[in-house]
Amino acid sequence: MKPPATRRRVGAAGIAAGLASSPVQAQPAARSLTVTTTGIIASPNPYAHSSSHLYSIWQQVYGSVCRFNFKEGRYEGVLTESWSNAEPTRWRFKLRTDLKRHDGGPGPTAKDVVHSWRRVMTDPASQQAFIFSEVDRVEAVDDTTFDIVTKRPVAQLLSYLTDFFSVSSADLFEKHGAAADKQAPYGWGPYMLERFDVDQRVVVKRSPHWPGLAANAPDIAIFQMMLEPEQRVTALLNNEVQIARVIPPQLVDRLKGAAGVRTVVAGAQEFMFLAMNSKHKPWDDVRVRRAAAHAVNRDLIIDKLLFGLADRMDGAVNKHQNCYAPARNALQYDPKKAKALLAEAGYANGVDIDLYTAVGRYISDRQVAEAVAQMLGRVGFRVKLHTPEYANFTQDIRAGKLPMFYTGRAAKSDVVEALTQLFETGVTKRIGYSSKELDGHFDKLRSEFQPEAQCGLLHQASEHLASEVPALFMWTHKVVQAMRANVDWTPDAGGEVWLPDVRMS
Repeated sequence: MKPPATRRRVGAAGIAAGLASSPVQAQPAARSLTVTTTGIIASPNPYAHSSSHLYSIWQQVYGSVCRFNFKEGRYEGVLTESWSNAEPTRWRFKLRTDLKRHDGGPGPTAKDVVHSWRRVMTDPASQQAFIFSEVDRVEAVDDTTFDIVTKRPVAQLLSYLTDFFSVSSADLFEKHGAAADKQAPYGWGPYMLERFDVDQRVVVKRSPHWPGLAANAPDIAIFQMMLEPEQRVTALLNNEVQIARVIPPQLVDRLKGAAGVRTVVAGAQEFMFLAMNSKHKPWDDVRVRRAAAHAVNRDLIIDKLLFGLADRMDGAVNKHQNCYAPARNALQYDPKKAKALLAEAGYANGVDIDLYTAVGRYISDRQVAEAVAQMLGRVGFRVKLHTPEYANFTQDIRAGKLPMFYTGRAAKSDVVEALTQLFETGVTKRIGYSSKELDGHFDKLRSEFQPEAQCGLLHQASEHLASEVPALFMWTHKVVQAMRANVDWTPDAGGEVWLPDVRMS
């Protein structure tokens, strides 16, 4: 089999035509689906990113250990068929035996899993080491069995792995080295890579080796990078794309009543937050952080800028996650209290701050940041707003360089992994917050395998974060997804498109 056309310059129509024809007899036209993505398409290295849209694509190409099925409300294996944790620090996984690699090679093995883990941890380009922050080692037991041994009990291990950890071929990497990502990107997922165009698109086609893929699932799927919302809406109306994701509230009316188009509103687990990095002044003072929290009128932003299409968060757990409950001491809008706190902290005459946001990555992100800047200005913060390129924005966040920023964090039904990444001492530099009390809550959460007890501990952590406000939890969006009438797809709270769930007519 020839390598995927990651280097060919052919359009989607050409790919579809190629799949729809045969030298022997004519075949039905290929079902071609184009999906917009608002994330950057930067590298064919499946480990050189930390973005939900690319995690989703790669788990459909290479295959992931497991994913979360929102419809059924449970974790399910992609390359695995079962798992157990008989010991608190050892999880055992069994791989499926009914899969073939896209080039006709053997199914996934424990060797492939160990190879992928090592690559995540050692590849200089990898941005995914945090997935394994609680893992001591990954061990092959036999060809189809592997163990993940954690440094301490981690009841939420599946949440760390779910939708994130993709498994690539050890044999192909041994043969091609890092060039395997371009020359032989064969995996075991339901779709195989056809081409990867940096900063443009990813094209995949259905794998003949994936069991049970519906006949009317897409034959070809093109993930087209479109950062501008207007462009996404226009492309959908012109049938240039069939699924336009993340339509901002102000553009929804353009789609109402449009022939051949429908919109669906779905809640989201991804939470938006305003981070205040404690390693930068004045955010090392909790009084200043509380002042900022009291200054922001989230309800007004939701009503006026987001057209009501968001659910306000009062605490670290949102309504689409396990253990949801508002924090009792969540700080509310109170500009008078904000001014008093600033004065108490020594800034009666105001203080200069820098606020950073992406533009076009999240719904109305620039407009939200501008509104936040105005609200902060009314209580004494002198705000300089920065709008860097998204790649630089995320790189600087990871390096801990940004003092204050508005962004989102993809999350699972179990939010512990997301919270520990942001707020546990020493895990990352993103927010620079450290608290022995909060670390203690996280330690207890990891060791508690009973769901009811986990919720109690998570609520304690949420109360702590609501009081100390290293970040102000803003809201989860009610995301408007739009599609052509010939596409049957039900968006879930994860927001990404799992192609085997799509039906086309």
